[in-house]
Amino acid sequence: MSLYVKFIWFTFATMLFSSVVSFFAMNTYYHQYLKEENNDKNLDVATSIIEFMDNLPTDQIEKTFSLLGDAGYQLYVTDGKTVNRFGGKFRDESIDDENVQQVLDGEVFNGIRDFPRETFVTGFFANELENTVGVPLELNGENHALFLRPNIKLLFQELHLLFGGMAAGIILLSFIGMLLVARLLIQPITKLTEATEKMGTETFDVPLSIDRKDEIGRLADQFIKMRNSIEQSTLKRKEFVHNVSHDIQSPLHTIQSYLSLLQKKESSEEEKKQYAAIIQEETTRLSLLTKQLLTLASFDVEATDLVEEIFIDQQIRDILSHLRYAFDEKEIGISAKLVAVKVKGNAVLLRTVWENLLTNAIKYSEPGDSIEVQLSVTSTNMVLEVLDEGIGMTAEEASRAFDRFYRADHARIRSLKGSGLGLAIVKEIVELHKGTVEIKSTPNIGTTVQIKLPLL
Repeated sequence: MSLYVKFIWFTFATMLFSSVVSFFAMNTYYHQYLKEENNDKNLDVATSIIEFMDNLPTDQIEKTFSLLGDAGYQLYVTDGKTVNRFGGKFRDESIDDENVQQVLDGEVFNGIRDFPRETFVTGFFANELENTVGVPLELNGENHALFLRPNIKLLFQELHLLFGGMAAGIILLSFIGMLLVARLLIQPITKLTEATEKMGTETFDVPLSIDRKDEIGRLADQFIKMRNSIEQSTLKRKEFVHNVSHDIQSPLHTIQSYLSLLQKKESSEEEKKQYAAIIQEETTRLSLLTKQLLTLASFDVEATDLVEEIFIDQQIRDILSHLRYAFDEKEIGISAKLVAVKVKGNAVLLRTVWENLLTNAIKYSEPGDSIEVQLSVTSTNMVLEVLDEGIGMTAEEASRAFDRFYRADHARIRSLKGSGLGLAIVKEIVELHKGTVEIKSTPNIGTTVQIKLPLL
């Protein structure tokens, strides 16, 4: 059952339940508070009629009763043997003889007050002789009993159609209005549901024109933002998978090719050593790529673990010492100006940042170049700059340097192999630590990478 149908049934059931409860409440109110008051009012009317009858000529009595009947009262006049009716006949004229005799003997009959409670028809509408007031009346020297009640049918005969029509119209219009309101409420939710189902098939172009200022409008706005975010994440995921597949497939294909060459008997020992070196190089490249992918995957896990107090200057000294062989092998000079700096974060991730920066600087530097590392502090931040005299980058290449898997396709760097993840990892780790990273580079002049992290 759809939400629209549920809403209609719920509203209809609410209307019905409210009507039943209201009816029982008003019925109870009548019996508890109004019935006795209604009895006394009619008793006063009957008493006034008796007093008026005492001064009338005998030939005017019947005309007066007829006039009262036409005016909206039902009258039942009896001497215990004969009965005269005025203003219409009662639906049920059964009454205990002792009640009639009681009035003939001069007592008052409070039938409206003592009328039994009815569940579905209040005593006010019960057109029965027992639901009247009775007073003694003397006509032509004989005792009579006058039973009286308002003629509800006569009083309402001009209005009951009007009120009935109004009630029916109110119910009908309320129901139609409820249908329209339900549709207006449910329609945007239906659109959101369809858009959500489409998202399951990675379809993000379902139009959503929901311009509302209420909770549904806010829900639609948040849904659109969420959908755009998921769409971007999906595109990035696909691009990521594509790039990872390409970067893994390439070294694997190279390894397979050179393994086949190694198996050829006609290959010389020198060629076999060359093939093995290439296989080793590709294996190292594949290992580096795997390590960097694991680093990217660990961000969500490590994000909550940023509470260590880390001495950045000590980390950098350790890394420079670890990379000493790389500097010497490529004949690159290194200088470092470091001040004591302490920050709060994740030591493993930050160490990855410094390693990636220095490894990149070595990779893109030529023999005889130099690399300079400067660590300083401001009032709020630590500032690390890594300056190299390497091949540099163009402005376009520098703007995309932090994109995952981006590698500049230029003749001057085609011989340098990498995963394209190093600077992307640097950027994500730095931003995870509420810091910033900037890169400035000039082709054939060098590159400067600046990182700022908030102080402890």
